[in-house]
Amino acid sequence: MKNKLSLKVPASTANLGCGFDSIGMALNKFLYIDAQPIRAQQWKFHHEGPHLQGLPDDETNYIYRTAQYVADKYQVQLPALEIKMYSDIPLARGLGSSASALVAALYIANYFGDIELSKYELLQLATEIEGHPDNVAPTIYGGLVVGYHNAETNVTDIAHIDVPNVDFILTIPEYELETQKSRAVLPDTVHHRDAVKFSAISNTMISALIQHNYELAGKMMEQDGLHEPYRQHLIADFEAVKQTAHEFNAYATVMSGAGSTIMTMIKKEQSGSLVRALRQNFEHCHSELVTVNTEGVVSQSFHKY
Repeated sequence: MKNKLSLKVPASTANLGCGFDSIGMALNKFLYIDAQPIRAQQWKFHHEGPHLQGLPDDETNYIYRTAQYVADKYQVQLPALEIKMYSDIPLARGLGSSASALVAALYIANYFGDIELSKYELLQLATEIEGHPDNVAPTIYGGLVVGYHNAETNVTDIAHIDVPNVDFILTIPEYELETQKSRAVLPDTVHHRDAVKFSAISNTMISALIQHNYELAGKMMEQDGLHEPYRQHLIADFEAVKQTAHEFNAYATVMSGAGSTIMTMIKKEQSGSLVRALRQNFEHCHSELVTVNTEGVVSQSFHKY
């Protein structure tokens, strides 16, 4: 009998400068979950820590609804579960909190439904639900991942890039920025000439990352035209944080996901000094060093015989 599942699900930063909806990186901030069957009619949720306050503790919970979707898709029955959750991923800050919950739900359904989904199949399911791979792919696999979800064939293909040998700094504002609001400011179309331009910028950024040419990669990261120009005004501190980062010779400062978190890529020799300067200058934000997660989801299962 399957008795308990423990999950450690990493956060992620998506879009990565000019990689809108296609490039993401896993980060060492986590959603922790313990799930076990209970003798009850309904699932029970226990949320611990400040980042999960206000989330539903009944079957309107996103994890429950997603797990049931998977169970229905594969025609299996899930037992009633008790879910204990703790997270150090702040909500609605562009750090993949919803993607982490989505991936956790898939692992829960796969385990307690005894479906035997491969990681490839988990990725396909996640992008089918999410619509793009830039958060869910690195959350599942870890590292820096480039991907494309074909909405017509419903197939997602990904490629991995070596983790950059740099430091990353997160500047997290006190205020949330919901993805729906952030997406609402994007244009429906772009001119063909601009599409060619931004494709070239993104291609060059990826090539520079592969070659570990961080100065060129950073130069390209700050020239996105598909989302940042439309969203930056939603983050009050963005331009000032970017200016401060440039004073410390940072490679690039970009939005993390849809915001409101701001991410800076910088030489390791300069990162500590910049974090302290950001903390001193931006009282309404929390700045911290963050490391790249290379493992993806870590799961531990317990069986009762």
